[in-house]
Amino acid sequence: MVKEFFGEGDSAIRPDKPMTERQVVIAVVQHPTENKFLCVNNKKFNWIDFVMGGIEGDETPVEAARREVLEETGYTDLEIIKEFPDVYYDNFYAAHKDVNRHITCHTVYCKLRSLEQNDRDAAEKEIADVLWIDDEDLMDKLSTEAHKYDLERVRACKK
Repeated sequence: MVKEFFGEGDSAIRPDKPMTERQVVIAVVQHPTENKFLCVNNKKFNWIDFVMGGIEGDETPVEAARREVLEETGYTDLEIIKEFPDVYYDNFYAAHKDVNRHITCHTVYCKLRSLEQNDRDAAEKEIADVLWIDDEDLMDKLSTEAHKYDLERVRACKK
């Protein structure tokens, strides 16, 4: 059975908005030496989530994860730990795009080998801040149930 999430409150599906479909990657990135995870905090909406973005063209989820981590955070030295074989769905109103979204989510668990980092594009800096959040605090800080689900899956495979 495929897991499916539905936005609530401000993220609930809006009947007056079109539904768009996307394939996305969620990159769950662990710090190289500490028990922390890489997150981005959307400045306009104050959403704290893992790095996430659309899979473009014929990219694989791993390729998309590498690209999105680089674009959104500047980190370059990424080791892929696991690409989860199962996908899940998330349905919500995407306020930043003013559309409803039905997304197929591909999760990639990564760890940085070092904190080697390129400077981020000015536009990315305007959109979100980059945060390292302790694993023990992360569940309370993540904005979506879908990303909390990703954290649970990563924690389970670390054991």
